[in-house]
Amino acid sequence: MTRRTLLLIGAGHAHLHLLRHRHRLPVERLVLVDPGGFWYSGLATGMLGGRCSPEADRIDPAALARRQGADACRARLVGLDARLRQAHLDDGRTLDYTLLSLNIGSSVRYPTPLPDGLECWPVKPIPCLLALRLRLARDFSLGKTLRLVVLGGGASGVEVACNLRALARWHGATAEIILLTGHSGLLSQAPPGAVAWLRQRLEALDIQVRPHAQAAPADADHLIIATGLIAPAVIERLGLPARAERGLVVTETLQSPATPEVFAAGDCAALDGYRLPRLGVHGVRQAPVLLANLVASLTGKAPSARYLPRRHALSILDLGDGQGLALRGRLWWGGRLALLAKRHLDTRFLARYR
Repeated sequence: MTRRTLLLIGAGHAHLHLLRHRHRLPVERLVLVDPGGFWYSGLATGMLGGRCSPEADRIDPAALARRQGADACRARLVGLDARLRQAHLDDGRTLDYTLLSLNIGSSVRYPTPLPDGLECWPVKPIPCLLALRLRLARDFSLGKTLRLVVLGGGASGVEVACNLRALARWHGATAEIILLTGHSGLLSQAPPGAVAWLRQRLEALDIQVRPHAQAAPADADHLIIATGLIAPAVIERLGLPARAERGLVVTETLQSPATPEVFAAGDCAALDGYRLPRLGVHGVRQAPVLLANLVASLTGKAPSARYLPRRHALSILDLGDGQGLALRGRLWWGGRLALLAKRHLDTRFLARYR
């Protein structure tokens, strides 16, 4: 290999930051490997509910890469030879690298066994929610009355259920919406006051909340799976230390302890000593640390920037009816101002990369 090459696998929050700061990376070649567009999770359920267009929720990372003088390769990683520093792609190509960084997000944990006879829609990848929106819009336009079941009582499940109601109302349609929570209940990590407030909102939206132990109705038309996120399966095929379902093990410098030439950030990274929730905010906050340590490695210095997660992170749920629910540790607030704050943060993030 004659040119120093930084290989970015995936176009998550952290890698968008690296592309934006391409001028700070002292490599002859920067290559982004990604199978398609970046879909922003913060607007995904708003897109499902019909208030956000697919275009507003998507960024073309390949175009961003080209604007910054980087190469873009539409493919997926299928294997890694860390000794030879080679990445193997699903189209048969092999790419050499000096340093490699993983930022490939997460996938949905499927319940087993899946109910028979139901059309199932995972909340990730996000284009599945767009396909669901188009399918339901067609059915609503035909005057169908649907029974929709959402599996999972966490933030994703709540947002999906609320935005399904918003979509039905947008079309003037009738739909029965059932939210099956996990055994730990509705928003298990939220303060009791926030859960009580949310239950009132769900009741006002005519969304039934039932325990997960209760099976999905046999006559349901669609099952939406929001039962938690896990690291992509490829992580455990790379031959590097990984934590089952959590991701590639990395130190506080975001490097693999076994192979310091390999970095990882976001949902596909398992920070040693922590069990971080699957929130985009961690990828965003890890981005400057990742950039600093890549620059250090490329200039012959020891990476010294460390990612130390804050005890609490802000998350804001979009409840589909102009209301939001903001959560940060034991603090919470609900209402229109919470949703306005969410929209401000989402708009500001996306504007950086357009």
